[in-house]
Amino acid sequence: MNWKPYYRAELVRPEGRELIEGYFAEADDDPKLDAALADRAILSFPHTALPYAGPLQARVIAALHRAGVELIIALGVLHTSAIPAPYAERLELLRDPAAPLEERRAAFSQLSGAFIPRGGSIPTPFGSLTIAPVEFTEAVRPDSGILKNEFSLDTFFSLLAFYCRTRALPPPRVLPVYVGVTRDPESGSFGVGEEIARELAGFIGPKTAVVTTGDLVHYGTGYGDEERISQLPQEKEGLEAYFRREVEEVLARGLGGRRLEEAFQMSQEVLKSDQRYILPVLAGLLGPGAGYEILHFELSDYAGILSVAPPCYVASALVGFRAGRTKSGVSSAC
Repeated sequence: MNWKPYYRAELVRPEGRELIEGYFAEADDDPKLDAALADRAILSFPHTALPYAGPLQARVIAALHRAGVELIIALGVLHTSAIPAPYAERLELLRDPAAPLEERRAAFSQLSGAFIPRGGSIPTPFGSLTIAPVEFTEAVRPDSGILKNEFSLDTFFSLLAFYCRTRALPPPRVLPVYVGVTRDPESGSFGVGEEIARELAGFIGPKTAVVTTGDLVHYGTGYGDEERISQLPQEKEGLEAYFRREVEEVLARGLGGRRLEEAFQMSQEVLKSDQRYILPVLAGLLGPGAGYEILHFELSDYAGILSVAPPCYVASALVGFRAGRTKSGVSSAC
């Protein structure tokens, strides 16, 4: 599936615009998100299909406007499944423990760190957004082609442009930062994530908000889970309860417990979370004692989208990450 044109097509259809207008009409009053941003929380939204992610992204965008944010630093997923050549070959080399060590190290240096799109703006179907200029470093560097197919922030930026355009508002500047590989497969170190966090911390000012995206669960026939389907709850409600508990465990270990390796392995093997490389960056930004609040969690049906037999789900979750919490996490419905 080529997701980049798929998501764009969702936005430009007349019914897509109607959906977006409806999402923002329902997002004018959101005390919980307002309080989270006032507490300098990092909000995480999904990048699932528009009917699933759209309402949650609209809530975040409206809250950012109410907070008077002038710069949005958006941490995007760099989907390994969408990496173009020659980077895809480098990824296979990185994953191969039998490959020559020097070649694996070279591949890691190319794929690790974070990437910012070149150029001064981001085009969307509803107008362009200005990219804030920054000083590049080894950890946060300009794109050299690896972002060609990346889509994780496309809908968010499009909805942001739509919101500002339809309300005659000056759009805030944005800084899209797509997080690549942050775990060294040779040493198991997450030092790259800490380096990214240190660099990003220097970009954060009083009118800045950091947001991120992640689809925290991929499960079912479309994601190679045929063998474990019989071992898990068959009803959606039971699956949601199961995966929510697993997400909570990952976040508690990765943030409050700083057990990044355990969180990474669970994210990769149990949840198949595409936020697994971003979590170490969040831990670095938030510091010791960081916590989270799950504001919304549901499994979105992807069987029809992927043309596979059910069950096939992707999680659409809205999460607030806060610094300096003494408690490792809390869940709520919103």
